[in-house]
Amino acid sequence: MKIDDYRLIVTLADAETLRKAAALLYISQPAVSQRLKSIEEEWGTAIFIRTKKKLIVTTHGESIIQHARKMLKEEETLKELIHSSEGVVNGKLSIGASSLIGQTVLPKVLGRYVELYPEVKIQLQVGSSAQISAHHRDFHVAIIRGTEMMNMTNELFLEDRHYFIYPKAKQHQLSQLPVIEFQADAAYLKEIEEWYTEQFGQLYAPQIRTDQIATCKELLLSGVGMTVLPEIVIGDIDQERFAVELLDAGQGHMTRKTYMSYDHDILSLPQVEAFISLMRQYQ
Repeated sequence: MKIDDYRLIVTLADAETLRKAAALLYISQPAVSQRLKSIEEEWGTAIFIRTKKKLIVTTHGESIIQHARKMLKEEETLKELIHSSEGVVNGKLSIGASSLIGQTVLPKVLGRYVELYPEVKIQLQVGSSAQISAHHRDFHVAIIRGTEMMNMTNELFLEDRHYFIYPKAKQHQLSQLPVIEFQADAAYLKEIEEWYTEQFGQLYAPQIRTDQIATCKELLLSGVGMTVLPEIVIGDIDQERFAVELLDAGQGHMTRKTYMSYDHDILSLPQVEAFISLMRQYQ
């Protein structure tokens, strides 16, 4: 297969319809249909089942599409390596980062990065650590919290402690004060649940749940309730108004690790090596 054929079937998989794929590829829908037919004949199997609403990937199609993505990625990496030999840091840098790192560290790092390497095209996706881990092959560098990723170089970026924070003026109301919880992985929330149950002698039942730690923090600062926050986001909290207590999870202070995960070979790309070096300066 030609590289354009790989690009075609990946685009079809992402677009899920012939019409959308044709528009993305700037070719006619009949041409897309004919090329797909030829590709399937070459493989000797159907890659998609055509329905009126969308394309459905077959079992064999899943494997072929995965192979196509791998081939496109390898071609992109090879092109970047060729360009890197020209002595200028350029090419593309793709980063996947947890929401917390995306809100705190990355704005500073990337601000400096674009000053130093203006010719690099940055692609950034911010989401939950679970989302980033699930799609880590789409990124040069994945920055996740919690656990290391299998078969990757996992460089410890930070290990932050956690704090129980509440308005001092409402200290006598703690057993009734609403608990604010931000979205995180189950193991992490389980630690908080066990601590809370032991601390207050009652079931952990957060009344307020947010998908972003920034929202959780703003609700806390507005006096809405109490919460547990990582060290990286509490530097500006007024400790005259709020109690900031180091959280003891039974086996010691509760901490959480953040990793930069990447394939070691990818460091041969100057733009990637430069980014990781800059991240290390902000540890």
